[in-house]
Amino acid sequence: MAFRFVRFKGVVQPPPVVLTVAASGTIQRGSIVEFSRTNNRVEPASASTTYTNIFGIALDYVEGASNTRTRVIPIVPGQLWEADCANAPTTAQIFIKHGLQDAVTLRNTSYDRTVATGIFIAYLINTAIVTGANASAIIGEFIRAPVGFSTNTAGYF
Repeated sequence: MAFRFVRFKGVVQPPPVVLTVAASGTIQRGSIVEFSRTNNRVEPASASTTYTNIFGIALDYVEGASNTRTRVIPIVPGQLWEADCANAPTTAQIFIKHGLQDAVTLRNTSYDRTVATGIFIAYLINTAIVTGANASAIIGEFIRAPVGFSTNTAGYF
């Protein structure tokens, strides 16, 4: 099933904003998209997607060239997301930074990913649902670069 919006942390908030943006490539519903600064559009995320490029979660399946458009929920601080995992989640993966296996799967392990590709921090395991072969998912938050943050600085999360 990929990634699903859970809620905002803390007080009850309205549903997330949905944007219609230019897209390119094959984008799955519920998949992560990254923003291409070179092409000015969203594209499917990959295992090398960094926290400075991650943009949001696609709501539509689209396939095509740069004139295609898709609806996207932009990722903002405070949102909680449920993620399907490449491996069966364990408590050793809680409060660890995880990267992507692909645009629809979290590469969950018991060690932190690098500063750049560690884009998701796990808060808990959701065993109340059955998704994919692993029969559980991780709930957590995406790590985003603050406005004006440059990867050329010594700033880390």
